[in-house]
Amino acid sequence: MKKNLLFGVVLAAISVPALAEADVELHVGVGTLGYGLGAGYQVSDSVVARVGINQFDKTFNTSSGSLNYDGKLKLSSFDVLLDWHLFDGATHLTVGLLSNDNKFSMTATPGAAGSYTLNGQTFTAAEIGRLNGDVTFNKTAPYIGFGWNSQPKNKGFSFKSDFGVMLQGSPKANLSYTGNGGGVPAVVAQINSQVAVEQTNLNDKLKSFKTYPVISLAVGYAF
Repeated sequence: MKKNLLFGVVLAAISVPALAEADVELHVGVGTLGYGLGAGYQVSDSVVARVGINQFDKTFNTSSGSLNYDGKLKLSSFDVLLDWHLFDGATHLTVGLLSNDNKFSMTATPGAAGSYTLNGQTFTAAEIGRLNGDVTFNKTAPYIGFGWNSQPKNKGFSFKSDFGVMLQGSPKANLSYTGNGGGVPAVVAQINSQVAVEQTNLNDKLKSFKTYPVISLAVGYAF
């Protein structure tokens, strides 16, 4: 809700002067950030400012070893971008910032054996309950890229494309469980220890995903 409100405020802020100069365009598209809606404003003969919002949700089920997983991917971001059109043409270089609320979550439930195995140590379903995992990213992420599209000063329909990377930093994983260790303090301590090890291992594996590829295709109309 806050993100949608921010989008509306910024969009209104750039649209008022843009409509007066008749150099505004609206676009819809799809890409690796999800489904997108945005607007652009002609700042100068070769510079265009853009804002946009992107959304996409997907749920899935999978399994690994004796565990079953229910997962959810949620893409949600708001971007503020600046395009510099080379030689006043369609090719542009882009820099900007994204408000990044992308996240990934999974919940593991025990398989047919009715148990969890963490680092070779087995716990019952009653001891762990549900094993939950969340992966989040830096809330503010710089963006650099390039693409091709007509500028708002050129009226009518246009095809738009963007290719770049979002510098999201190292993803951060958090693991938790809902059980009480069967009410045995020693078991709780063992579970806490193994979950902490799993979380550390997962964060180590995620360190290499500091950048997120951005590819988007859109159709726009300039008024």
